[in-house]
Amino acid sequence: MNKFQLTVLIAALANLALMLIFPPFNSQSLFRAGPASFDAFYLVSDAPANAALNSGLLYLEVFFVLVNAVLAWVLLQGAPQQPSRPRVRWQNVLQWLIIANLLLILLFPPFETQPERVFEGFRFALGGNVQRGIFLPFLFLELFLLALDAAALWLAFGLVARWDEAYGAESAVPESIAESGAASDPDRSQIGRSDHDRRQGPDPHFGGAERRRGIERRKGS
Repeated sequence: MNKFQLTVLIAALANLALMLIFPPFNSQSLFRAGPASFDAFYLVSDAPANAALNSGLLYLEVFFVLVNAVLAWVLLQGAPQQPSRPRVRWQNVLQWLIIANLLLILLFPPFETQPERVFEGFRFALGGNVQRGIFLPFLFLELFLLALDAAALWLAFGLVARWDEAYGAESAVPESIAESGAASDPDRSQIGRSDHDRRQGPDPHFGGAERRRGIERRKGS
């Protein structure tokens, strides 16, 4: 798991915590018969007495958060050579996810029943049912949360990328210095001349007698 995937995990957990702290609730009006209808998002510890948890809408919210997190996790997976860096640029991943979520929100907006103006559910936008209208408060809330998540992730990914570049640059400097030093300095463990420096044959510029070889050194004594 690299730093970008860790950022995705933290963002997904933050969204899930927000959804569980402020879940959707239904309410049953005293002046209208029929099933309970969506009321609002309340603090889980401060919900009205006649409110009931809208489990279907809550499951749908959790599902979309998990789908986005899994897609981002897979796309930001690191390469085998450099696991800390994702295969796909994080800017492209975030842009694709934002466009996909925006299209999904606009193609399946929340609808309300008329004339009661009560949230009914998510329908296909081109269905052509004139008895329904778009539930604007819910649509604006979806767009606001999408923009908020996109801005937070863009800032977080940018910070992670800059920190990774700075850390990588600092770690690369000592390695380059060590490599250059090893390439320029001779082997200090060697004493005396190396085989390359030793004379392999007679020097043509030396007119005198050559040094005696090892087999001839003690003949005169």
